[in-house]
Amino acid sequence: MWRNRGLSPITRDTLIENVFDKYSIEPLVIAEDQMQMESAETRIDVSHRNDYFTHGQKAMVDGHQFRFFLPFSGDAALWTLRPNLIGGEPQGEVDASRQVLALSFRNTIHTQREWYQQQLQNALNSIRNFVANQGLMVAEFNKNLKRQVPEIIAHRHQQLEKLSGIAQAFKIPALKKPGMPDYRPIQLQQRQPRALPRAPSGGAKPEPYISDELYEDTLAIIRHMGATFEGTPATYQPLGEEGLRDILLASLNGKYKGGATGETYRKTGKTDIRIEEEIRAAFVGECKLWKGEVALFSALDQLLGYLTWRDCKAALVIFNKDVAGFSCVQETIAQSLPKHPLFLRQKQTDQPGEWRYVFRTKEDEGREVTVQVQCFNLFVSAGRAGKMR
Repeated sequence: MWRNRGLSPITRDTLIENVFDKYSIEPLVIAEDQMQMESAETRIDVSHRNDYFTHGQKAMVDGHQFRFFLPFSGDAALWTLRPNLIGGEPQGEVDASRQVLALSFRNTIHTQREWYQQQLQNALNSIRNFVANQGLMVAEFNKNLKRQVPEIIAHRHQQLEKLSGIAQAFKIPALKKPGMPDYRPIQLQQRQPRALPRAPSGGAKPEPYISDELYEDTLAIIRHMGATFEGTPATYQPLGEEGLRDILLASLNGKYKGGATGETYRKTGKTDIRIEEEIRAAFVGECKLWKGEVALFSALDQLLGYLTWRDCKAALVIFNKDVAGFSCVQETIAQSLPKHPLFLRQKQTDQPGEWRYVFRTKEDEGREVTVQVQCFNLFVSAGRAGKMR
C-alpha cells in the first residue's frame, strides 16, 4: 500500500492506472456506418473557372452543396497532427464537442452525382489512411508509456522518501503556511494480513474470501445461463428479477452445493445471490432489469453496499426486456459506469457484452471491489411474442 501525505491510501496498481489514463492517448476511430448527410441549394462563384467566360467579373451561378457528418471517437486534437508515414491529410471541419468530422462538397447544378460520390470516396480513403497510420504511432506511444509509468512513479517515490528522510533528520518543526490548521497525531491500527482460507492450527478463525478460480467459474455459469435465456427469450421474458435470479441460483448450486469447494450460493434479499459468512459477503450477484442509467447507478450502489471483505468480487447481471436497440443499452453501460464517483479503473475482459471494473467502497477508500457487468438481451417484439403464444 502506498500512501500520499494528507491523502487516503491508494494501491500501486491504482496509481499506475490513473497516471496512465491521464497521459495516454486515445486513438481516433471513425464510425462510417453512422455517417449522416444534408443537402442544400447554394450559389457558387465560377469566375475562376476556364469553362465560364466572365471577362474578369465575379460570376455567381446556382449550385448544390452536400455535407457529410462522420462521427469519431478518440482525442479530437489528433486531427491536427500529421503522422510520420507518407499520406495525404484529410480535409474537413472538426467539431470536437460533438465528436464529428464534417466533409463538404459543392458544385454547379449541372454536376452529376458520380462526381460527388467520387469526392466522398477519395476523402474517406484519405481519412482511413490517416487514422490507420496515426493509430500505429499512438499504439507505440501508449505501449512505451505503460512500461515507463511504473519506473517514473517508483523514482518519484524514492525522491519523496529521500526528501522526507533528510527533513526528519533535523528534528525541527516545519514552517507552516499562513492559515493552515494545526494537526494532532492519530493512532492508526496496524493493517493485518489477510488470513488464509484454512483455519490455522491455533484455532483462530480465518477471514474467508472467494478465489479467482471460483469467481471465473461462477461468471461462466451465469454467462451460459444468460445465453440460454437469449436463445429462447419468449420463454423467460415474462419473468421478473426474482424469477430470473432463482433460475441462476439453481444452476449455481447445482454445480457447487455439497461439492469439493464447499461453497453454497443463497439468496438474502430481493434480487441478490451471495456467498456469505455471518453478516458479511465475499461474493454478491445482483440481478436487475434494464431501466436506464439512473437505475444502473442505483444497482451498483446497492451492490457495493453489500461487499465488505477486503478481497471482494461481484457480478451485476442485467436483463434487457424493453429496449429494441440492444446495442444502445450496451453503449450506455460502457459509457456510464466509468463516470461513477467510486470508479477506480477498468480491467481487461475477453468476453463480448461484458465489462470488468474496479470500484472503491464508500466506507473504506483503500478497499477495492471487482465487479463483472454481464448484460443479456431478452427483448421480444410484439409480433414475435404473439406467434410464440
